[in-house]
Amino acid sequence: MHSLAAVDSANSAAQQTPNRWEAIAAWLVKRRVRLTVIIFVALMAEDVIVGVRPHDLFDVRDPESMAGVALIALGLAIRSWAAGILRKSRELSTSGPYAIVRNPLYVGSFLVMGGFCSLIDDFENIFFVMGPIAGLYYLQVLHEERFLSRTFGPQWDEYVRSVPRFVPRRLPSAPFADWSRREWLGNREYRAFAAVLLGMLAVQVWHWV
Repeated sequence: MHSLAAVDSANSAAQQTPNRWEAIAAWLVKRRVRLTVIIFVALMAEDVIVGVRPHDLFDVRDPESMAGVALIALGLAIRSWAAGILRKSRELSTSGPYAIVRNPLYVGSFLVMGGFCSLIDDFENIFFVMGPIAGLYYLQVLHEERFLSRTFGPQWDEYVRSVPRFVPRRLPSAPFADWSRREWLGNREYRAFAAVLLGMLAVQVWHWV
């Protein structure tokens, strides 16, 4: 009897552990944007305290500055391209950037973050972007993929077989055929655009101070 009870207790613990991790993952995913902002603000505050001085956004002779601006511009362009095509929960988006990667919005976001890291030029920031923040968004990708698999079934399975998550293998044949300003506005991409521009302004003022 005691051995059976021990086995039952062990099985119960084994079943609860994944649920506990799933609950933690769900909590992190739900608060990913807030956590990302908190991490970035903390990193910027630490950089200010230790005396880091970012690059001048307008110095065309500074390769790190130009690389940062280019990455931010490219990231915003990819996000805007994807936001104008995404039809959330209505249909599976497979055209435009979604024809080359399954998560173009996140690819664009990480290009933007990489651009800011280049402008601020602190290796610690790159570590946090490629470590904890990347891990947080990977959890979100897995969460979204489970939802899309349940929603679109075989169509999603076929899409997964032909299109990679993050690294493109080819270019789309008609890149802007399905792009819509209405969808861009409906997905509130202007908020991300405004936030990035304000961030760039803050970095430039930081450089001047």
